[in-house]
Amino acid sequence: MPPKISIIIPSYNEEKNISRCLDSVLNQTFTDFEVLCVDDGSTDKTFDIIKKYSEKDGRIIPMKNPEKGVSSARNFGIDNSKGEYIGFVDSDDFIQPQMYEFLYRALTENNCDFSVCRYEKTGEIKEKTFEYKTEKFSPENFISFTDSDFNSNNELIFSSACTKLISKKFLGETRFEKFKIGEDTVFNSEIYSNSNSYIFVNSELYTYYVNTESVSFTELWHEKWFDLLETRFISYDLLKRKNETLSSFYLERGMKFLLSYRFNLKGSPNEKRFKKPLKKFFKKYIMPFMKCKSISYRNKLTIPVFFLIPPLYKLFRKMTDKTL
Repeated sequence: MPPKISIIIPSYNEEKNISRCLDSVLNQTFTDFEVLCVDDGSTDKTFDIIKKYSEKDGRIIPMKNPEKGVSSARNFGIDNSKGEYIGFVDSDDFIQPQMYEFLYRALTENNCDFSVCRYEKTGEIKEKTFEYKTEKFSPENFISFTDSDFNSNNELIFSSACTKLISKKFLGETRFEKFKIGEDTVFNSEIYSNSNSYIFVNSELYTYYVNTESVSFTELWHEKWFDLLETRFISYDLLKRKNETLSSFYLERGMKFLLSYRFNLKGSPNEKRFKKPLKKFFKKYIMPFMKCKSISYRNKLTIPVFFLIPPLYKLFRKMTDKTL
């Protein structure tokens, strides 16, 4: 019989972390699953480690991604999966033992398209025990237009693929778009726009390890960050007739990234390449942005002014040492 759940783990040069990840998956209280470990062209010992795990536990399936990138690796995993339900884990992360037991139970008991859990950002491994409890899932409960820290601590609940268990039948032909960054946002926006049936497990079952080597704003001219900008506007378009709060959140995020990207593009190798696309985005989305009821008057005033008059934004950054 095919497994109930297919867990897809894309991996690239994660020899230091992949064992921690696989151990947490194999330690699940729910055991009827397969683990599709899709290697994305690693040049270290990642794939060798995965093969050794597969020799000890037949549920682990080593795979080589014929293309390149996390999106194609996840899509390759979906296309080769045999389970009724699909889950995703990043190879440098860790999941709590009850994660798939709770997500599967919530999804099947409530006959939903997908289930969602909380997550924790941490740098330490600590197994925990949780009480099973579910409630209606409303992405807007994890969004604030005034508190950026609140968004930072909650955004992955609704924007990450890893906090979810998804019915493969419902997923259908939906796949990850091949962006360098921000692909999760578009993928999640698609499933939200296609579903009215999802459930929330109110427990921190997914452990997200923060990369301490974060990218500074001075590097935001890089082309991959243009993908992050574009995915926010795509998500807005997907959700604007489905969820006003969530679509407004992505519209505001898109405009803020637009401003930051314009500021950091000045004098960069990609200045000529992206100058016209930035202006095109601004022209297309400025009116929906100004008309959006959820966005503050302050941002409606400052973001367009700073975009059109970059020296003012430069002065603002210098005086406050902040970004919008």
